[in-house]
Amino acid sequence: MSKHDTKSETEEANRMWASASFVGVLIIIGLPLWWKTTEVYRVALPYDKINAFETDSHYIATELTVLANDDETAQEVARQIEKAFQESDVIKLKITKKIIPNKLQHLLDSVADEQEALEDVGAAFNIKKHNTFYVVQRKPLYQDVWVGTERVAFFRDIKACSTIVKVLEKWIYQPSVLIGARSEIADAARQVRFPSGPGYHVVLSVVHPRPQELKVNFNARDAIEDYIGSFVDELTDLHNFTLKSQWLHLLDFDFEATEVAGGRLAAAERLPLLLTRLEERAATHVSERPTLNLALYVVPCRLAPLALQRYDKEIPPPVQAFMSPKWGGVVFGNPTPEECEKQVYTPPVNLIMGTFLSQLRKLLGITDKEAQAGARLEALRRAAPRAWERDALLRLRALQQLASAETSLRSLAKLLGEISNIVINDEVGASINLAVESIHRATEHMEKADLLEAHRYSQQAFLAAETAFMEPSLLALLYFPDDQKYAIYIPLFLPIMFPVVLSLKNLLLWFRGKPVHKEKTD
Repeated sequence: MSKHDTKSETEEANRMWASASFVGVLIIIGLPLWWKTTEVYRVALPYDKINAFETDSHYIATELTVLANDDETAQEVARQIEKAFQESDVIKLKITKKIIPNKLQHLLDSVADEQEALEDVGAAFNIKKHNTFYVVQRKPLYQDVWVGTERVAFFRDIKACSTIVKVLEKWIYQPSVLIGARSEIADAARQVRFPSGPGYHVVLSVVHPRPQELKVNFNARDAIEDYIGSFVDELTDLHNFTLKSQWLHLLDFDFEATEVAGGRLAAAERLPLLLTRLEERAATHVSERPTLNLALYVVPCRLAPLALQRYDKEIPPPVQAFMSPKWGGVVFGNPTPEECEKQVYTPPVNLIMGTFLSQLRKLLGITDKEAQAGARLEALRRAAPRAWERDALLRLRALQQLASAETSLRSLAKLLGEISNIVINDEVGASINLAVESIHRATEHMEKADLLEAHRYSQQAFLAAETAFMEPSLLALLYFPDDQKYAIYIPLFLPIMFPVVLSLKNLLLWFRGKPVHKEKTD
């Protein structure tokens, strides 16, 4: 072998080893490094648990105690109630039957007033416990069933069984409303009430279009504290409330009122425009929490008295208030001719704030109770919801929050499964795992009739699911889809990879000991 051939082989070997080193660096270091740096970070999520959610299977257990003068009455009343609710898949009654002690029976039959009888029952049984209800026999009743503000209903005798069942279905437990709460399709009550949340702002706005013509004697701060404050203080187990009041001057509005006998009628189709004007001036969207708006509109003397006309153009008896679902309510303050002459208007505080309370009850989810034959519902004596209404609201919110959390998690899991380049960071993963765990805990407490804990965990699940669903980082790479990636990678890597791929053939031939280049022959 000549010296020239030896030198050529050495150069060829050096060239092949250089190519092999380049290919090795590219494959062993470059490719994994590129894969790692372009990897989309995705925390492992409990997809199996999320897909296993069955929203329609959720139910709440509740305790019901039947107290009667004899065992036969207690057995029959309990049997009728159990029969009426045995088909319900949203509420399960744990019924306990007891005979009223002789001393308590004597007290119940001797006192004339139901409130005194209610105090006697409260002294013997724990009627302050959430998610409990007592059906108690009391013979001296003027009707079959009497329901007060506490978790007690009195019935007269065994003939009142059918009325008791109607009262429990329509007033106390309301299974039809609970079914609507856990459904994905909003029913009529759900379309009115505010969505679930940790808290609300309640804003009382006094709208005075023409302050230069009329002085208004109305202390908005004291009114909202005395009436609305007393009401929401009883609902601290459900939400946190912030109370505010404000005056809005010079907000005039054209109602296009028509003259009628005794006053003027404002067309109902103008009312949404009034709400728009109030939204512009009220400045209630300064917080993330929803705002329940209560507006007292002081009608100018030139329009007073002003009533509302319905959409069907029929003229109803004069009304002075209307409510907008998921927004709030408006009450019209009509000064009398004498007040307009003196230029001083003093609104009837009890009437106005009572109307606001009625609207607030509906907006929060406390439905109106339809009259039931043979039953009497004791009127509210103070600005506070009834004890059993608070329990009903806890059950309603617990189911609604669970259903909303599960819907959000299912939608998010489907989205993350379909789009692979969405970043799932640790915060999103922690929120989703917290929501899943809270849903399971809330379900367990609902089945145990532990209503307060069930509501607490359902609210925790709802907030965690909403936080994960609305996390801005989920959109980080949605503006950089796969087709744009290829548009960048191909011009960048193709010029580099083309000679590397071509050199692989020569490397394989060289490692096998075959000539890389064919010798030319004459």
